[in-house]
Amino acid sequence: MRKTTLGLAIASLALLPFASQAEEISYSFVQAAYVSTDIDEFDETADGFVLGGSLEIAENFFIYADYADQSADVAGVDIDVSGFSIGGGYAYPLSDSMDLVGSIGYVSTETDVSFEGESGSGDDDGYELAIGLRAMPMEQLELHGSVSYVDLSDAGDDTGFGIGALWYFLPQFAVGVDAGFTDDANSYGIGARWDFGRK
Repeated sequence: MRKTTLGLAIASLALLPFASQAEEISYSFVQAAYVSTDIDEFDETADGFVLGGSLEIAENFFIYADYADQSADVAGVDIDVSGFSIGGGYAYPLSDSMDLVGSIGYVSTETDVSFEGESGSGDDDGYELAIGLRAMPMEQLELHGSVSYVDLSDAGDDTGFGIGALWYFLPQFAVGVDAGFTDDANSYGIGARWDFGRK
């Protein structure tokens, strides 16, 4: 159960793209996504949502906050995993359209389990480190990839990989797809972003 909780948390967080400092890319935004996660341990799927945002606080520096909630039915056992992260990061421009981005943050997760009228819950916390690339090959298209490491006090540590793309159909509004991968779970998401820092 601990590895399942950690896998869900990592896979969800891996879907949340980094903020970038390239001239065409803002990192003052809010976004939401529907997420489906395949749990290897139980051969089941968890569904839920991810909410997140980022805010530029100084040149090349940003802060972020994310919240994820997913649930699954495993052999009649209802499992709900929720969690949030909050932290900050720095974007180093590699070119006018690509950045190297690093971040560090605090992570908290909570798991609720119920079966035949009985229920229980547990929580865990720790930290996350991430590094990734953001690129804008054309005016409407953003691409990103990342590697994230999460260490929770009870569930242990794991590494996740994330890739995704955003298409800006309006200057401040985009839709996107993402995928996140860990040893124990793979997540896929579709969502939308309102980018209030993009010109």
